[in-house]
Amino acid sequence: MPEWLPPISTEVDANLPTLATRLALAWLCGWAVALIARIKSPHDSPNQLTLTLVLMSVLIAMATQIIGDNVARAFSLVGALSIVRFRAAVSSTRDVAFVLAAVVVGMAIGAGQYWVSFLGLITLAWATQFNGGSSASQLKKRSLTEAPQWRLTLKVGLHSVGSWEAELKRLTKSYEILSAETARRGGSLELVYRYQPQDDTDASQLIAALNTIPTVESVATKPI
Repeated sequence: MPEWLPPISTEVDANLPTLATRLALAWLCGWAVALIARIKSPHDSPNQLTLTLVLMSVLIAMATQIIGDNVARAFSLVGALSIVRFRAAVSSTRDVAFVLAAVVVGMAIGAGQYWVSFLGLITLAWATQFNGGSSASQLKKRSLTEAPQWRLTLKVGLHSVGSWEAELKRLTKSYEILSAETARRGGSLELVYRYQPQDDTDASQLIAALNTIPTVESVATKPI
């Protein structure tokens, strides 16, 4: 072992300053993982994930400190934690990787392996930088090329003609009908369209134009 790298103690019953140092470092490393996940993410990470990463790092550090080298404590802790059921779905495999990173960092801090945590955070930041730039650029390029799509629900009289289609042609780039069914016990017709609005047209203008048609009973639109 090099002289500049002192031996690391992994004792279970560490003194109070050592315990405080490990928990503080676990908290800081958990925040470091959370910041890397938020800064390099191609989309805004939810606040719940940030809090989970920080708490996970601290809790795993505490669990590792309690277990130490005691196999009986390890099995007891596994049995106690087996009653917990996680039902929240993780949005992507990338978030799973950051959750595992928080677990490993917390475990290393709890075991006193500080260099493992610090070098692991540096590697994590480098790997995310290497992979995150292309993802962000691809997402930005996709958002610029893809036109927004909206859903239009139109209720008209059952025997009315399609006079509203002239307004759809005028105020939208393109549109297509998705479904058509009767409503109010056959008294009216409900039409569902998918359309792409004009660049200089908003939803309120389309609703106002369609409401001027006498045969139109109600109009509702929302982005898809």
